Amino acid sequence: MAGSVGEDSAMDDPSTIKMSKAESDELSRRLETNTLTTEDRALLGRVLKAMLWMTSQLEAGRLGMARLKRLLFGEKTESRKNLLGNDGRSTGNGIGSPTDPTSNSSGTKAGADGSAEPKPGHGRNSQGSYPGAERVFCPHPKLRPGDVCPQCEKGRLHGAVDNGAFVRFEGNPPITATVYETEKLRCALCGALFEAPLPDGVNAHRWDETAKSMAALLRYGFGVPHFRQEKLQEALGMRVADSTLQEKSEEVADSAHPVYGELERLAAQGEILNLDDTKCRILELIRENKEKDPERTGIFTTALVSKVAGHEIAFFWSGRRHAGENLERLMKKRPEGMPPPTLMVDGSSRNVPENLKAILANCLTHGRRQFIGLETSFPAEIAHVITEIARIYRNDAVAKERAMTDEGRMRYHQEHSAPVIDKLKLWCRDQIESKKTEPNSGLGKAIHYLEKRWTELTVFLRVLGAPLSNDIVERLIKRCVLHRKNSLFYKTLHGAAVGDVLMTIIHTAIAAGKNPFDYLTVLQFHRSAVVKSPADWLPWTYETSAAALRRPQ
Repeated sequence: MAGSVGEDSAMDDPSTIKMSKAESDELSRRLETNTLTTEDRALLGRVLKAMLWMTSQLEAGRLGMARLKRLLFGEKTESRKNLLGNDGRSTGNGIGSPTDPTSNSSGTKAGADGSAEPKPGHGRNSQGSYPGAERVFCPHPKLRPGDVCPQCEKGRLHGAVDNGAFVRFEGNPPITATVYETEKLRCALCGALFEAPLPDGVNAHRWDETAKSMAALLRYGFGVPHFRQEKLQEALGMRVADSTLQEKSEEVADSAHPVYGELERLAAQGEILNLDDTKCRILELIRENKEKDPERTGIFTTALVSKVAGHEIAFFWSGRRHAGENLERLMKKRPEGMPPPTLMVDGSSRNVPENLKAILANCLTHGRRQFIGLETSFPAEIAHVITEIARIYRNDAVAKERAMTDEGRMRYHQEHSAPVIDKLKLWCRDQIESKKTEPNSGLGKAIHYLEKRWTELTVFLRVLGAPLSNDIVERLIKRCVLHRKNSLFYKTLHGAAVGDVLMTIIHTAIAAGKNPFDYLTVLQFHRSAVVKSPADWLPWTYETSAAALRRPQ
């Protein structure tokens, strides 16, 4: 089964129920011979729960066959092309069929001469695609600017507009080591011992800041657990224990913690807030649930994207508090007198505090998703809704392509998207009032979802800069899901806090277009300065601060 983030609250993650045919046959044999193990019984229980959930969803009309197929086998995207096909009409099974006469069996477009044009994404990049690469200038071995041309023997050579470029790739272990053997000499008479010093420029500290940064970045930035890093390092002859990698990652988090606090202060001042959460596993809290049976047993990681002063801050909290409670605590740090922010969330009630002063916006993508999976039962209706919503997203893409200001973007939507929304709103009401659609059917419930939230779904028509969807934080929260799938859990609340700090620092740096590896290294190297003035060491200010410290006094 292929699970997704969206099913977290509906049922146990089915993506963990994986079994080969041989394993299935062996389980059946043990079932027939009454030799089931404890693990077998737990697995069968989860399979039964999943089947009961799917049955109940089918009976209630909340799960169509197309959506069930995607739940069981997965699907790459919910794109309009996948759902409706190239001709824009629903294929009835939720999967688009190629209808373009210029397409061949491999999916590539045929050129004017009948030859196949290459697909995009060929993997070839120009030398400008490697800003982090070391650059070495290679002068001509025999010629210099101003020399006589050796071919015509008349003209003078001058520098070309663009030099040539050759990119060479090399591989290294993520963490490398150098063993310095310092010669020791002993006096044969008095026994005095003399040891050679380390070479100039070699720091006597065992762990360089770059090694710590790499250990933290791989786990908390890109989901490579420390135990996998240990296995990789061991295979490459550079073994480092996973406990040591965790210890060094915590040291990076300690260096970055003042910046984490400063980012939280700035996030509270955001003009636009995108918020969501997902489940989290913290063994300390899970054990507490079993031993003390607290009133609240849920464990979450909240992800927030705050847009403030032209910057995007990616922020994380992990623990028992859900998204709304974390937001409420954050808003207490918002300076008095500031205008209310625009809060973009999905339809979950736990994402919005009761007394929050904000302009509430709901995600149009979540509204669209209510209709996904109903293509088989309502092909024409679903095709109409998805096509109309696609017009709105296309208008937003045009505003982005033209680099419109927030005011220009809002006017453009008012002119081009507002009529689409008005027509869709009338169409939805007509479906119910004319009894073309049963209110309790899957389509009726999807229409009710839109009608209940028209005001929140259309905030972008009235508020400058308001987004259409919560996609930015949905993409960010996938980093939490990747970490959860690979590392499985945090052991303690302290470990979860370390993860929150490092994920916040890393992904805010990435959003700012900065190299997170360099950023983590600089924060460690200038730790005392970071503690004194964390505002000078944010992802968009640290380069200037570091350069000032390097400048000779």
